Amino acid sequence: MRRAANSFTLLADAALEELPSTMAAVRLSGMEISDLTLELSDLSQEIADGVNKSAKVAQAVETGLGQMRDLAMQQATSMIEERANLQTIPNSAKKSNGSSTRQRRQEKGKDHSTDRMEP
Repeated sequence: MRRAANSFTLLADAALEELPSTMAAVRLSGMEISDLTLELSDLSQEIADGVNKSAKVAQAVETGLGQMRDLAMQQATSMIEERANLQTIPNSAKKSNGSSTRQRRQEKGKDHSTDRMEP
């Protein structure tokens, strides 16, 4: 029994010696874990804010592109309608035999070559 009492005394002495520093290390680890948890929470909030802002920017870009597309379609439709309403101009300038010049003179009343040809 005496041996058991000595063992218990040695164990109690070791516990008294080691327990305070062990408990201090456990407390310090707990505080560090708490600090890291707070930092992770802050980072998580910043990331969420960044994602939300990015989503708003993407939505604004999508809206702007849609407006630009609509405007381009309106302008293209308007141009097509304008061109459809234009009168067609005869394309007689492509003839290479010189008749276009003669036709222009006749239209202006300046071509007197036909007067000479008549008997």
